[in-house]
Amino acid sequence: MIIKLQGVISHRGKDYVIFDVGAVGYRLVIPEFAMLQLHGTMSLFCHEVHRDDAHEIFGFLSLDALELFWKLISVSGVGPRSAQKIVFAGEGAEVRGKIMEGDLAFLQSVPGIGRKTAQKIVLELKGVLTEDENTRTGGDEDALQALVGLGYKRKEALEILKGLEGSTEEKIKSALKSLAR
Repeated sequence: MIIKLQGVISHRGKDYVIFDVGAVGYRLVIPEFAMLQLHGTMSLFCHEVHRDDAHEIFGFLSLDALELFWKLISVSGVGPRSAQKIVFAGEGAEVRGKIMEGDLAFLQSVPGIGRKTAQKIVLELKGVLTEDENTRTGGDEDALQALVGLGYKRKEALEILKGLEGSTEEKIKSALKSLAR
């Protein structure tokens, strides 16, 4: 199974790119609106789908995005193309947050996602993503919310909180010191 490729884009098509790795070109499925983020030499994380009639490789900009994709395709009725469009609908933390909040309007704004599918995604993933988020922040959602409330980006706050230990107050103080640098 291919999980990561490093190379350059040699061609952009409708919903795909040709990604050159050495002397081999791979066709990676990437939503057309996300292609603007792709340039120069880069690494892409991949998920292969094997069906009787096709073999497709779906590309992602980060491992976090790929992991969110895996969770989305585990939901009955969500295929790889729809899941990939949801992942690329915003930054990883933002998309996870929208699902955890139960934001059906956000999910329905993604092409191909209807009300029932959006409800199913929220129902099946809300608890799973909350557990993942608590693991990422060391289990201190209060510290994360405090930093976000102070105007820091959620992704930035998550990164800082990962390695911190102590009480919620100690984590916030340490995080603020780190963020001030």
